[in-house]
Amino acid sequence: MEHFKAEYLPAELSDYEGHPLINALPPINSPEQTAKLIRRKPEVRAEEIALPAHIRRHAMLRIMDGFLYPTKAHLQLEQSISSMIRQGYLSRNIANKSYQETLNKTRNMPLQSTIRNAGNEALVSSVIGCSGAGKTTAVEAILAGYPQTIIHTEYQHVQLVWLKVESPHDASVKSLCINFFRALDVALDNDGEYEKQYVRSRSNVDMLLGDFARVAALHSIGLLVIDEIQHLDRSKSGVSEKILRFFVQLTNTIKLPILFVGTPKAYDLFSPSMRSARRASQFGSINWSRFNTASRAGKNSEWDRFFDQLWSLQWFKSPQPMTENIRSLFWDYSQGIAHVAVTLFYLCQTRAVTIGREIIDKKLVDIVFNEELHMIRPMIRALQSGREEEIQKYADLEIPRSNLIQSSIVQSSSVEVFESQPTVIREDSKFYQLVNMLEQMGVGSDIAPTVAEQAIEELPNGTLFDLVAHIRNLEEKEPLKREENKPKVVKLTPKYVENDLRLMVNSKGASYKTMKQEGVIVNLLDYL
Repeated sequence: MEHFKAEYLPAELSDYEGHPLINALPPINSPEQTAKLIRRKPEVRAEEIALPAHIRRHAMLRIMDGFLYPTKAHLQLEQSISSMIRQGYLSRNIANKSYQETLNKTRNMPLQSTIRNAGNEALVSSVIGCSGAGKTTAVEAILAGYPQTIIHTEYQHVQLVWLKVESPHDASVKSLCINFFRALDVALDNDGEYEKQYVRSRSNVDMLLGDFARVAALHSIGLLVIDEIQHLDRSKSGVSEKILRFFVQLTNTIKLPILFVGTPKAYDLFSPSMRSARRASQFGSINWSRFNTASRAGKNSEWDRFFDQLWSLQWFKSPQPMTENIRSLFWDYSQGIAHVAVTLFYLCQTRAVTIGREIIDKKLVDIVFNEELHMIRPMIRALQSGREEEIQKYADLEIPRSNLIQSSIVQSSSVEVFESQPTVIREDSKFYQLVNMLEQMGVGSDIAPTVAEQAIEELPNGTLFDLVAHIRNLEEKEPLKREENKPKVVKLTPKYVENDLRLMVNSKGASYKTMKQEGVIVNLLDYL
């Protein structure tokens, strides 16, 4: 890994003056700079178009790895990461005694304490979205704009601006710590020294987490990214809750910002153990959704621009013009999931040059989707249906609508490229405050959101106390007896046929002996 020597820039804000860890960072990006920073578009070289099909296929692989179109979701994420890193460093200044105080706090960090009071400075955020929507790619593209390791020779300090760690598949604390120390060794070019030093057979859980916290403070990690957080859901013995509690303690004790990245399956992990931290979050939680249905309507929408850029990457001898039918066809088969659209386009193009017919039409797209993407076909069909009960059969597709009752919209930007905005969940809304009050009153967490939503709909301008009083009045009222118009029962006279069993039952009873005498029960011995 390349290590950068600290070069201190003038502080953009007075709050950041005299903070070497902040002043060594790149300047704060404008929206235009963010778009240029993360935009990636591979080159289609003229000489490659004349190559044989089996060689051209290799050039086309650049579509899969080298294409990234920036959206407003990327802008929001970059702003959140930029703010989290700088805010986390405010109380960790290596130029004064606050840095040593932070190190001292980790020595007696209470790993078993609760997180009931997370504090207003909890720097916890999350990016939750369906698989293939580009969450991890976006985070990595934004982090690439920061040097990972900065050496402060004047202070004899090695700063880690960010560290990305993947959640272990077995959801164990030891595996998490191993992943952390390995990522740390790679970032510092440390030849595995931290893993050798701390991960030992006799190390227990508390020892590993304590070492985790101390090393994180020692190297002034600016942002800890925990990817694939949904893996923690596989733990059924309370390990997941312990890990999440530990992360919140990191933010409270050493002011280490943490960004969780995961699929909708991870949404329930943040409640109840993470509820306090999420309420205290200054940066909200980003719902990193696929291109929404509305993006298909109108011209020059976010989906239009995304697919136009993708469609221009043709290694055909005669590039095929864009049509609205093609755009709609790819939307239907990708359902707005960026990775699926990119993969389908790449596979269609390689199939076209292989068969010697360099045209992408409906017949070719149908064949490629059904033959080469058949494993994801049930998921796409579920999204096409629009029925939530079908979508929720697949945990990685979308966050349930019930979890997205209250949302707010990100302010629009002056950058034209960012037209469609992500949904940002604000934890300080009236809805969440009301849900919190209801749960404290003893209302179950499973029904409190529904009760709160109904109350706000019926009393939209009421204060929190008005809403609580309204809910209590509803509880105290006796349910009204509804006079239902009962339908008249019309008696129908049955029509009987010859030897009707119903006549026999009504007149002679339904005993086995009677039915045998009437000859309606077959004697199997006669046929043996």
